[in-house]
Amino acid sequence: MSTEEKKKLGTALTRLSPEDLSKALEIVAEHNPGFQPTAQEVDLDIDAQSELTLWRLKVFVQDKLKNAGKSSESADCNNINNNENITKGNSKRKRDISDALTKNAIKRTRKLSPNS
Repeated sequence: MSTEEKKKLGTALTRLSPEDLSKALEIVAEHNPGFQPTAQEVDLDIDAQSELTLWRLKVFVQDKLKNAGKSSESADCNNINNNENITKGNSKRKRDISDALTKNAIKRTRKLSPNS
């Protein structure tokens, strides 16, 4: 998986619902016994994941976001407000994951740069 695809995957992970984000982290944990998906703060190094894990995550995220798009079209205002409250409660965790993914992508880019 290319660096650009990994960046897109990292961004897409931040758009998952808290429940789906937990499931995505469990996918990572399946192939990384030391990874703790239920920790308060999770540091996910995309570059350290196997190709199998990355592709499983990509398929999972695409499926969940596609389904979320379909269900959000038919959701009423109460459901939207409830989802916003849940998302706000988990926004720090999503930001932390996104920041970690971005930092790793930047580090990887710097290592690949011939000017380093």
